[in-house]
Parts: sequence; structure tokens; C-alpha cells
Amino acid sequence: MKLTCKAKYKIIRFLFSFGSLFLFIQVSSQAKIDVNKRKLFYQQYDDKSYNPDKLLARAKNMLKYAQNDYEKALAYSNLGDCLYGQGNYLESVKILQKADSLIKKTDSTQNRITILYSLINSYRRAGLIVESEETWELVKELDKESSPFIKTANLLYTQAKIFDIDENFCKAADSRKKYIHHIRKIPSTMPTVEYKNMFDFAMLAQLCYEQIRCGRIDEAKETLEKTEIALKRIKDKSPINLYEFYLLDKALINVKDNNLPEARKNFDLAYSQPNIDRIVIKEILMNRLQANIDTPTEQLKFSKIISDITNSQITVTKNLTIEETTKDKNSIKEKKENIKLNLIIFIFIIIGLIICVIFIFRAKNKKIKSRYQKIIKELENPLSESTVFSESQTSASDSSKEKILISEDTEREILKKLDAFEKKRLYTTKGISAAQMSVMLKTNTKYLNYIIKKYRNLDFYNYINTQRINYIVKELHDNPHLLQYKISVLADMCGYNSHSQFGSIFKSIKNISPSQYISFLTEEQKNKS
Repeated sequence: MKLTCKAKYKIIRFLFSFGSLFLFIQVSSQAKIDVNKRKLFYQQYDDKSYNPDKLLARAKNMLKYAQNDYEKALAYSNLGDCLYGQGNYLESVKILQKADSLIKKTDSTQNRITILYSLINSYRRAGLIVESEETWELVKELDKESSPFIKTANLLYTQAKIFDIDENFCKAADSRKKYIHHIRKIPSTMPTVEYKNMFDFAMLAQLCYEQIRCGRIDEAKETLEKTEIALKRIKDKSPINLYEFYLLDKALINVKDNNLPEARKNFDLAYSQPNIDRIVIKEILMNRLQANIDTPTEQLKFSKIISDITNSQITVTKNLTIEETTKDKNSIKEKKENIKLNLIIFIFIIIGLIICVIFIFRAKNKKIKSRYQKIIKELENPLSESTVFSESQTSASDSSKEKILISEDTEREILKKLDAFEKKRLYTTKGISAAQMSVMLKTNTKYLNYIIKKYRNLDFYNYINTQRINYIVKELHDNPHLLQYKISVLADMCGYNSHSQFGSIFKSIKNISPSQYISFLTEEQKNKS
């Protein structure tokens, strides 16, 4: 779950307020301080508005009015947190590193710990796992001097956040639950009752989300009830921190309860909340797509929005990379003569690797294309290699197997029902078992397995999978608009809960992956047009 900058700012701030006060007293004694600038700085710092745009503007104003390393560190810390909330993780890393380098000069250990905790999360989101782990070890070393209460709170909160980022939602839920229980032990840590209610609401909304993603639906429902109680206690209803995630929690539980109209309503409300970060929009829409409650047209629209947000994040990363490359040009020039030979060798190696990759790719692509052509041939000539066997096409091995006592009339009747079962595409029923299918065909599992083996030459499991894959293969071939659907949607169409399971079975039966098959069909459609 992606926690916005406004949430992080509110949660962490009260834990280290005493450190900020101490540093304020220290820097106040310094000479040549512009009192008006200091006043403006702390007006920005104490601003209670949590509009994401205002938070970013406020951080920049803090930087404008900052007069010493401590104030600059606070400003950069706020700016880094805001960039994190917007999904600009590499830029957030860069800014938080500046904050850390400045705060180290002030001997403010507690404020440095706050910044490093933010840096841990930004590193992890940016894919810099080693740096995240190293910073985590540094924080634990620095935090030894903190009070046991603060140390435990920091540990539990950061563990929950890391597990969230790693999508280990069960462990995240366990850590967050312990964190909430721990913080409530000392009510005086909350500055006001209103703040406590808002804090409870935000933490419970996150806990509920983690429990849902973990699969603990009953626990999530109990947590949602507590979240709604906390919500009722909040007097100032605007803005409410993490309200969009509360609505997302409700929508996901609606989906679990199969209350789809209410789910759509809550997804819409979550999506339409004012001042919502783009990264949160992405989270909401990704969950909505996974719920599979919308029409294909709506799903395509939501996928486009997610794609735009992702591309925006990639653009930020590219721009940062270009900026860093420009800064390093002078040092590169100084080392140019020393690395020239290595560069030439490297280029030759790369060229050789590219040639090898191209050769391997072409050979592999040729094999895949051959498999694709075989599938198309089977579709266009269904009688040439039919997997369906008539009464006269039974396996020769049947005679050596155990005989089933079944009358010819019963056998014909079951076979007739099996044909009807296939025509109605009931094999796409999710989680269908031999027992369920035998009920559908009004027979028993023993007779069912016998008929499937005799007339389809397959066991039950392979029969269902073959029917499903043959169905989706034909649908993709006959209906080009399906080529635009996500793999997860196609998997759902033919009865699979997981797109990875669908892909694995598709490849085992057709010797080609779904994406490869779709790619060839798409190319063929372009050539025809």
C-alpha cells in the first residue's frame, strides 16, 4: 500500500516533536538570524493543511526561508516526503540524501532518524534494496539511545511499511496491529483528542487494507467497523487523512461479499476524492482492475490511466538519470584515457552479445512461430487433429484397463450431456471439480471419469484445461478485439483465478505462451489491414 506524503508527515511528526523543539532552542541562540524569516519558516512548518499541492509548495517555501543547516534539513525532509507521495522515488532519494547530509551537521540524532526512516522507504520503492537494508541497520544503531517506547514504535512502523512495499501484506498487518496497540499505551503521545481520532482512523484504514490483501476478510470487516467508529468521532470532516483508502477498503470488501453495485460506488468515490495523489489513483485503479467488476471498455480506460501514471514516473526517472549524467561529465573526462581501452573491449563484447542474442532470438522465434502456425492450422482444420474421440475412436489401451459396468444407454446419455456441457462452455466455471461436473451431468464421478477417458482420451484435470485453452485460443482468433484485453482478463474468461496459472497451463498445452500467441495474431491482423 502506498502511503501518501501527508500521511507520513502526520504520523511521524508527533514522534519527534521534542527533538524539533530542542533544535529550535539551539538555533535561536545563534547570531545573525533574520527573525521574520524564522517566523515565516515555522508558519510553513506548522501549517495544518494537507493538500498534496500545498504540501509541496510549503516544503519549497520552507527551503526559501531556511537560514541554517537544521532548517534546510527539515525543508528537504518535507520535500522528499512529498516527492515520495507523488511516486517520484528516485528524486525523493536525492532530496532526502541532502537532508541527511545537512542534519548530520546539527547533532540532532532524532531528526536524522526521522529522515533516514523516510530514506529507507524511498530506497526500497526505487528498487535500491541494498541501500534500504544498509540504512535500516544504521537507523537501528542510531536508535539505541531513544527511549524504549519510541524505539519500539519506530521499529514496528518501519517494519509494517517495508512489508507493505514488499507486498508481504500478512506480515505488514501483524506489525501494524502491534504498532497501533503500542501507540495507544501512552495516550499523551497524541497532542489532541481530534488528532488521536484522525490517527486511529488512518492507521485502521491501512490495517484493514493489509488484512484484505492478506486474505483475512473476517478480521478486515472487524477492523472496518472500528475505522467507521473512529471516523464518526472526527469532528472536522475535511480533510480526512487516508479517507480514499477507507473507501477502497469498503469497495474491496464489497467485492468479497459479491455486492458489485456498492463496490463500484465506493471505487468511484475513492477515485474522485479531492487532492488525491496520482500514485494513490494508480493503487485504487489497480485494485479495481483486479476485482474485474467493470466492462472491457472501462477496464481499458482504467488501464490507460495506470499506464499514463507509470509512464510519468518513468519520465521522471529518465530526467533524473540525464541530470546525474551531466553532473558527472567532468569526472568522466578526467578518467577517459584510463578507460578508453576497456571501453573498446566492452563495445566489442556488447556487439558479440547482441549478435548472439539476435541469433538465439531468431532461432527461438522461428520455433515459436512454427508452434503458432500449428495452432492456426488446427483451428482452420478442426477435423485433422481433433482431440474429441467418437465411439469408434476409443483408445486401444482401454481394453487393458479396468472395465466399468455401465449400460450402452447410460453411456450414450452421459456422452450426450458431455457434448451439451461443452457447447455451453460450462468448463469455464471457476474451481469446477469432478464432483461438481458429475452433478451437472447427473451421473457419478466414476462414470464421468470413464466417459472422459474413453471419448476424450484425457483425465478430468487435463480435459478441463484443454477445453478452456482451446476455447480461449479460438476466441482470440475469431474476435480480434479480445487481443487488447489483459492476460488476467483472458484468464478469468476461461475460468482461471490467476493469470500465472493460466499462462503456465496455456504454454504446457500449446507449447507457446499466451502473450506470444496474441503477439502473432496481432501482427497477422495488422498485415491483413
